[in-house]
Amino acid sequence: MILSMWHPDQATRLKLLRKRGVNISEKAWVDLGVWIEMTTPQSVVIEDYAKLAYGVIIYAHDAAVNSVADLPMRVQTTTIGYNSAIGARSIIMPGVTVGEHCGVVPGSVVTKDVPDHTVVGGVPAEKLFSSEELGLAWQADVLARPHLYYDHPNPGRAPSTPFDHLLNWRESGVKVHDYTELRTGTPFDYILDAKQRKKKAG
Repeated sequence: MILSMWHPDQATRLKLLRKRGVNISEKAWVDLGVWIEMTTPQSVVIEDYAKLAYGVIIYAHDAAVNSVADLPMRVQTTTIGYNSAIGARSIIMPGVTVGEHCGVVPGSVVTKDVPDHTVVGGVPAEKLFSSEELGLAWQADVLARPHLYYDHPNPGRAPSTPFDHLLNWRESGVKVHDYTELRTGTPFDYILDAKQRKKKAG
């Protein structure tokens, strides 16, 4: 359990989660510190290109009443859909299905299903806007303030989405930073320096 949360290698974390019984795609992305259902891990489904940020918690069983009264524990399947992103320290409650191409704002508690192409946030989480609306708003900010942005080839990103045709910032000619130029003052700078040297070497 601890290794599946804290092993430094992402691929190894996925293998350990599958070994525990979690139904998780090899194409999913799981950050450090993610806690996935300990009692009934086989009741959790995480699909291709789903992304779980730092400290996400996913439940599939509810023993709250069972712990204080002679009533059975409830177990429900919890699903994170294709190319959906769960923000840091969010909690997904038992039986919830987060649909495809969805987003959950960091720190949210998701207590009900999230329809495809929807971004939710809050406690409890409610719809904020569609995924397409978020993409267009983000793109507008890239065009308005490119100095804030870094072009990052995220390994957890799906090869395509239904709203790719709406995103044309590259064609606009706007210039953003290369992600290897980013400096954080942490050991990650060493990794970025190595990537930059490799890029220059061709």
